[in-house]
Amino acid sequence: MELESCELNKGELSPLKLTRFLDDGAVLEHKKPISIRGYGIPGSKVTVVFDHVTGSTEVGKAGGFEIMLPVHEAGGPYELRVSDDRCNSLVVKDIMVGAVWYCSGQSNMDLMMERVKDSYPGVLSDCTDDGIRCFKIAPAVNYHGPLEEPESGEWKKAEPNNIMSFSAAAYFFARKLREKTGLTVGIIHASLGGSRIHGWLSREMLEGYDELLTEAELYRHDEYLEGQIRKNETESKEWHDSLDALDQGVKNHWSEGFADGSEKIINLPVVFEDSELKGFTGSVWFQKKFTVPMEMAGQPAHLWLGTMVDSDTVYLNGRKIGETGYQYPPRKYLVPEAVLHAGKNTLVVRLIVENGKGRWTPGKGYFLFNDQGVIDLRGEWKYKIGAESNSIPETDFVNWKATGLFNAMCAPCTKVPVEGVVWYQGEENAPLKWDYLDLTKRQIKGYRRLWKDDKLPYLFVQLPNFTEDLKELQGKWPALRECQRMAAEEEYTGMIVSMDLGEDNDLHPHGKKRIGERLAAQALHMVYGSKEEYTGPFPERYVITETESGSRIEIILTHAEGLGVSSMDKGDELLDFSVVDRKDIETAVEAYVKDHSIILDTALHKSDIKEIRYLYKDTNQGGLVYNSAGFPMSPFVLK
Repeated sequence: MELESCELNKGELSPLKLTRFLDDGAVLEHKKPISIRGYGIPGSKVTVVFDHVTGSTEVGKAGGFEIMLPVHEAGGPYELRVSDDRCNSLVVKDIMVGAVWYCSGQSNMDLMMERVKDSYPGVLSDCTDDGIRCFKIAPAVNYHGPLEEPESGEWKKAEPNNIMSFSAAAYFFARKLREKTGLTVGIIHASLGGSRIHGWLSREMLEGYDELLTEAELYRHDEYLEGQIRKNETESKEWHDSLDALDQGVKNHWSEGFADGSEKIINLPVVFEDSELKGFTGSVWFQKKFTVPMEMAGQPAHLWLGTMVDSDTVYLNGRKIGETGYQYPPRKYLVPEAVLHAGKNTLVVRLIVENGKGRWTPGKGYFLFNDQGVIDLRGEWKYKIGAESNSIPETDFVNWKATGLFNAMCAPCTKVPVEGVVWYQGEENAPLKWDYLDLTKRQIKGYRRLWKDDKLPYLFVQLPNFTEDLKELQGKWPALRECQRMAAEEEYTGMIVSMDLGEDNDLHPHGKKRIGERLAAQALHMVYGSKEEYTGPFPERYVITETESGSRIEIILTHAEGLGVSSMDKGDELLDFSVVDRKDIETAVEAYVKDHSIILDTALHKSDIKEIRYLYKDTNQGGLVYNSAGFPMSPFVLK
């Protein structure tokens, strides 16, 4: 953005400025009137010129202005010229008119391309595209009320220098839309890991949820909020400092290796609940000696150690290789050259377990590799307890409270015309008591009111398969998936099924390309008139027929062309259908595909059947039902 002023001394800033969203490289929505918002001298007259279209207004008493320009066809690049009658002016360059989507949610929306780059090794070489641009808002909360402007954000184009900070799901969504429509796609990305849906709702949307609003009111007091932040920091530091002071491994330099005969043997990876470390909290040191062949020695290498709970520090031959401070990121460390040597090498991992739920996640990759070879690190390790501790004090996640994220990261975006909303959230709400279906409906209605569009598309991702941390949450994820399926009955919504794109042992699956492309398929159908298939088989109705041995249930499906069962890695049998009787006893039933239907055989009589369920589980046991377009059927409950 270039600033000019004839009233200011050189170096002074012009009193005329625009919203953050209107800066060099911006994308403006092509289907709605263009909003030019900004700030200037109260009472001054502001004039804007955009591609030969002119508008003007007077700056209000509070210093703000908005000029609405007509709908503009897609294209660009354009310049926006803004001036006032006090001789101040500015120019915004390289503006495109295209499709703008607001993408929000928790960590799976927030997951950056950097995190999944190993799953998409060619992305850097083919990501450069002037027609994909992202405006990312850094995490922020405000409990005082909705902000007019986000506290951060700038437009960045898809290119190697920027792409790694893009949301992976949003990027692949934009990429597919661009490929199919030719439009410039602008992503406004506002998300935060761990956030709950009520953090993204306004006070008005939460009317009647008195407990949530009371909590939000508490955090409106800056002194209280700052006190909670300090308390978190102080208690965490004190806990870790105390553990470090007691840790025999720190005192005795176990990072260089240990062999005094007191160490024990453990096979890794393992969930500690299934080992002698069950319930352990504190620090534990692991050691593995392995042989490196001559051709791998002296060369840089990659060390992959899956994921761990909770934090780790890794040493190779006494040298610190890397560390990770919490459980979710994959442990992928770079070994510098000259650290590996031919013959025996010693790998040591110090793991801190904060609340008795430690693990080296089974099913992940644990190996060291370079261009000359691969060394498998699974199997027998030695370990010693460094120090035992009580659980770490519970953290007050102050950014997750009701209304806070909405006020800071969503409300400002509702002043920007958009094509639609993409929502990727639910994991953190699954264990909570709040009615997720009701909250989702409130979100849809509330967002449409604020964006002044009763038909604003709302696309979202249903929870995937997952098992690792759900032992204490039996039934919670299936119940939330059903809430999501029911939310998809709202008009102008589109849900994508991801039961085949999760990872049973990872809350943050890497299959974001297909997530993005399935979301794009929904958008292409709903917004851009595509005639291609966009969703999986859907239960339209069912018929129950009495038989000699019980009942036969026929579930008639739509979107079922080429209906079949995927073998995946769990076989091609349908093992995930069940019926629930009037006593609430659930029984698995045999199932098979016939034309556009699923046939179930059960020993129950028609009058005894209360519910019919498909995949009402954390993960699938058998194959999944797909149509010929490759879209899976959603889990469901039919009553």
